[in-house]
Amino acid sequence: MKLNPLCALLASFATSALMAHAAPDLQATAAKIDELVNAKLAKEKIQPNKPASDEIFVRRVFLDIAGRIPTLTETNEFLKSTDADKRAKLIDKLLAGDGYVQNFYNYWADILRMKTQMIGGGQSLPAFYGYSRWLKESLRENKPYDQMVREVVTADGKTYDNGAVGFYIRDYNMPLDNMAVTTQIFLGTSMVCAQCHNHPFDKWTQMDYYQMAAHTYGMTGSNGLTNPLLAQAMYGGGAPRKKGNRYGGAVTKFDLPEGIERKDVGRAMSEILRPLRYNTVLNQTDKKALVLPHDYQYTE
Repeated sequence: MKLNPLCALLASFATSALMAHAAPDLQATAAKIDELVNAKLAKEKIQPNKPASDEIFVRRVFLDIAGRIPTLTETNEFLKSTDADKRAKLIDKLLAGDGYVQNFYNYWADILRMKTQMIGGGQSLPAFYGYSRWLKESLRENKPYDQMVREVVTADGKTYDNGAVGFYIRDYNMPLDNMAVTTQIFLGTSMVCAQCHNHPFDKWTQMDYYQMAAHTYGMTGSNGLTNPLLAQAMYGGGAPRKKGNRYGGAVTKFDLPEGIERKDVGRAMSEILRPLRYNTVLNQTDKKALVLPHDYQYTE
């Protein structure tokens, strides 16, 4: 299969090794940014605003980093401080706090389209918890962006071992949709039109789209339960596992007590797990007449 440019770009995320970066010179970086901003302001003949006062700064920095306004105590503590570096120290403090993690978790959870019920491979809620934990830990560790991208694009394994696999479980059995989202998020390029036809306004063809999707079309999950005894009790079937399998030959036979059907075990387990599902349940026994709109014109 011919590797198109988009495939090559995503592959570079997936296969390139992490590079060791020296700590940046923050003062030099800030000075460079100021230089660019001031040059643009001068070109447009715009007078820059005065530096923000401490009162304005403390409110803005809390909102930007922690996603909330400061408390009265936090405000007074900052305003009364005579430390010349108090602004930089406040920023460092907020970046190291849980407020930063939660605030930017909300942002990235939206970008990555997280949801609590991620159907796929029978994992659902555990998949979400693992994915959510991975994202929060990545933010808390200040993980480089290229590393985050690499971890989600190349993710595989179990949800409890590698939470990043939630990126694919989120679109379980929808590889074409997942590819559209992947290119839009990580490449800033919309290819969704090419799913059904050649892109009318860009160079991407339908063949390009399916070539991209082919890279992850093999992603799948497993419906097997962790406990082989429980799996056999709930679903039945299957030959006894032989020695040397993943369970070490511990499972050879499982007989239910007399008078208990496998469907009864499955029903009991379903009732036990019901509170964990957070689904809206429709009561099928309550047969009320369907109320139709007043202008409904069909006789069916």
